[in-house]
Amino acid sequence: MSRLKKKICSIPYYREDEYKHLQDLSDDKDTFSISFQEFAKITESKHEEMERKGFQVVKVVVTVEELAAWTKARGLRIDAESRTRFALEKLKEMISNKAITI
Repeated sequence: MSRLKKKICSIPYYREDEYKHLQDLSDDKDTFSISFQEFAKITESKHEEMERKGFQVVKVVVTVEELAAWTKARGLRIDAESRTRFALEKLKEMISNKAITI
C-alpha cells in the first residue's frame, strides 16, 4: 500500500524590532545586510514560490535569543544555513507537538 506523502517546508520569519540584532549577531553580515523591508519581500516571494510548487509552507516566527541559544548549544555559526536548520527543527517540533497538522 502506498502512503500519501505531503510536501511541507518551513520559512523563518523575524520580527522587525529584532531584525537589526539578528544582523549584528550573524556571521554572514556581508550577504545579510539588506533592510528588513527587503528581507520581508524576499521571504514572502519565497513563501509564494514554495506554495506554487505544491508545498504546505509553515511560517516559523524565530526570536533572535532562541536562535542564538540554539546555535551556541550546537557550536554553529549564525548564518543562512543555521537559520534555515533552526526553522526546520522548529517545524519538526510543531508537528511532534501537534501544533500543526500535515
